[in-house]
Amino acid sequence: MINFENPYALVLVLPLVLIAVYLHFKGYRKIYLNMFSYYNPLIKIIKKPPEKDKRVSTLLLKILLVVLVALSLAKPYVVVEKIVEISAKTELEELSIAAKPAVVIAIDVSGSMADVIPGGRKIEVAKTVVESFIKKIPMNVDIGLIAFAGHIVESVSVTSDREQVLKVVQRLRAEGGTMYTYPLTSALSALRPYRAFNISAILIFVTDGLPADLEYRKILEKYAKLKIPIYTIFIGSQESGIKETKLIAEKTGGKQYTADSAEKLLEVFNELANTVSKIAIKAKTEVKLTKRITEKKYFSLHLLLLSAAVYLLLCYFKYFKTRLTF
Repeated sequence: MINFENPYALVLVLPLVLIAVYLHFKGYRKIYLNMFSYYNPLIKIIKKPPEKDKRVSTLLLKILLVVLVALSLAKPYVVVEKIVEISAKTELEELSIAAKPAVVIAIDVSGSMADVIPGGRKIEVAKTVVESFIKKIPMNVDIGLIAFAGHIVESVSVTSDREQVLKVVQRLRAEGGTMYTYPLTSALSALRPYRAFNISAILIFVTDGLPADLEYRKILEKYAKLKIPIYTIFIGSQESGIKETKLIAEKTGGKQYTADSAEKLLEVFNELANTVSKIAIKAKTEVKLTKRITEKKYFSLHLLLLSAAVYLLLCYFKYFKTRLTF
């Protein structure tokens, strides 16, 4: 739909057309003869008036010229929509969202996490290595935390506030059963918005037990569809637990780790910290967002160019056809 930024200019069309018609039929003889008879008295002697159809041609061109000029003054435009690509490094703040990769750590705090492995109790070892991991990863990575047992025990939304996450980690205690559905669903909700903007997001899933709810496997399809890999860490050496966590990693494009000691768990988290760092570096250079914007497309310049063409054509008819200069 065509709009006008200065619609009042359209009011000029009719008066200008009337003036052009008047000057064409009445004014040209008075003005032309009065102006030039002083220089050449014989100018009033017109042997042969211009042919009627030729005068009509110039009249139509004058009317067209007047209309085009009035339209250009009215500044016609159309509103168009387009999708633009936005660099995460330069313009992301305009979208009120930080283009930072997101990592959510889901840690099992069920009763079995109070058991001992070489190096200490599982829960205490896990807390120590998770704290180290959080401090080690780049600051341009957002972090979230979910502590789960038979339900969600603690939850910290994805944030850049590392201290907030660390405080929750420090107060974790081991008690309760093990359910995978709740933490996986909660983590998916936290990471989905990042993937909507094509921002990298991963889940680190730490557990030492088998789930009491195998229905959780249906959720893995959603992770795979959104391309959110799950890196699983099974604390212990139980074959069934290793197999279950390997299934989760394989279904989502992640990787499975097994840690049967404090040293091994620290090694695993150090490797994951390196993985996250690589993702963060890649995000700085490659993450791009798109947004839909509207803009006005003006036609004034086109109309002025067309007016110039009409004016030149009018000059041609006046000077080479009718032999008049008005």
